[in-house]
Amino acid sequence: TSLAIGNDSFPIISYYDVTNGDLKVAHCTNTACSSNTTVSAIDTVGNVGQFSSLAVGPDGIAIVSYYDVTNGDIKVAR
Repeated sequence: TSLAIGNDSFPIISYYDVTNGDLKVAHCTNTACSSNTTVSAIDTVGNVGQFSSLAVGPDGIAIVSYYDVTNGDIKVAR
C-alpha cells in the first residue's frame, strides 16, 4: 500500500487487491476518504500489484510502480 496527496489536496492510495490479484488505486474526495471514493483497477492481468509505490507527478497524474508476480517483473502505470 502506498499513499500520496493529489493536487486536489485529497489522498490517492495504491494497493494490492489480494482477493482478485489486482493493482487498484483509490482517489478520495475528502481528507478522511469517508465517502464517494473512486476505486479503479489499474492492472488485472495475472497476479499483479504487490509492493506498490505511488507518487504524484508535477502534472497531477499519479504514477505507480508495482510487482507483477505472474511474470516476475516490476511495472509502472500512469
